[in-house]
Amino acid sequence: MHARREHATASPDVRVRSFTAHWRLGILCAALVALSPLIAQATDWELDLDARLVSSDGRASFTQGGLGTLRYGDRQSGPRLGRARFAISQALGEVWALHLDASNWGDRDRNPVDLTEAYLLFRPYPVAGYRFRLKAGAFHAPISLENRAAGWESPYTLSYSAINTWLGEELRTIGVEGQLDWLGTRAGQQWDVGLTGGVFGWNDGAGTVVATRGFALDDRQTTLFGRVGATGAAPLAPIDVFREIDDRPGYYGGLEAKYLDRLVVRFMHYDNRADPEAFDSIVRQFAWDTHFNAAGARAEMANGWTALAQWLDGETSIEPGGQYDYWPFNAKFAMLSRQLGKHRLSLRYDTFRVQSELPNGAGAQNGHAWTAAYVYEPDSHWRLTLEWLRVDSNTTNRMLELHEAMFARETQVQLAARYALGPLSN
Repeated sequence: MHARREHATASPDVRVRSFTAHWRLGILCAALVALSPLIAQATDWELDLDARLVSSDGRASFTQGGLGTLRYGDRQSGPRLGRARFAISQALGEVWALHLDASNWGDRDRNPVDLTEAYLLFRPYPVAGYRFRLKAGAFHAPISLENRAAGWESPYTLSYSAINTWLGEELRTIGVEGQLDWLGTRAGQQWDVGLTGGVFGWNDGAGTVVATRGFALDDRQTTLFGRVGATGAAPLAPIDVFREIDDRPGYYGGLEAKYLDRLVVRFMHYDNRADPEAFDSIVRQFAWDTHFNAAGARAEMANGWTALAQWLDGETSIEPGGQYDYWPFNAKFAMLSRQLGKHRLSLRYDTFRVQSELPNGAGAQNGHAWTAAYVYEPDSHWRLTLEWLRVDSNTTNRMLELHEAMFARETQVQLAARYALGPLSN
């Protein structure tokens, strides 16, 4: 498989790559020091710890360089750190705010603690029934209807859907996003309507994972200075997904409609506009031309029921040596959730598929998954979650790269205890 060989080859100059990573991290630290007088006076912050007990019979996960579809493989059963997170939202005057979100995921990434989001928010007062918001920095694009909790987490389950797992692994807006809302409900209407547009860079690696491993279901978000994959492990070697290779900006645009805050309908078109012939000789990685459409709806009833569905369809490609290799992909899920006081029950069904246009079918995948979760929140600080997840998948690369059977049925059970401190957790 051309794509795997190119990005899996070790860099000829590891010291240059290491220096680049530390240089970027140094800029970040300098920025935090410059902002420290403001951050010291911050009142909106959150510190939380997610500890887990895991039982899994899954294949080696992507953090181990494998082709498993779960976060934890069979050798990772037992006590685990799900996530340690610290976030700050600091007002800078009346209409500006700074947001920083940092995490440790309990595995061996490039940096023990790293950012998942870091951005400035400009939010002026509404005028004549219209509201405008502007983000600049690094953040998640407004695609997910599932990951709506702090830290881009799901309030329904521990593991995200296949769609949102992929978004958390390979996509991040590093650029600017604007949103304009018409607040019809403030004028006695039943609908609010919003338009969103973004321009970004440093995401030319998006598409590598979906074409190599395929979709998975987990809750680990790739950090801004981190990588996807495990050092020295094949076939999924470390991948720098947040990297600029071809100096061409990407864009997205979307439409959202809300009905009385009970129904949300959203559509988004995303295109990183990568040049599939561009190649980064330092990390030996092509720019992946990745584009997709996403649509979804979430309905919340007065009796505590929530129904949620989302769909994604797209394609990613590279052109090594003028040879056009491409992988169409699609995924969808439906979820039902019921809130009963301090208790929540959720059930989700996912299907996903990656098609390969290579002669040997490298990168092809199809599968489906069931997720059931029970969440208990006795107060604003504690959240206890019990989740059962089963994924059935056929992946061609298991046979081509690992000489294993293409089909795998993987099951994972997690018991998580999360404790949060700070004004944002109240």
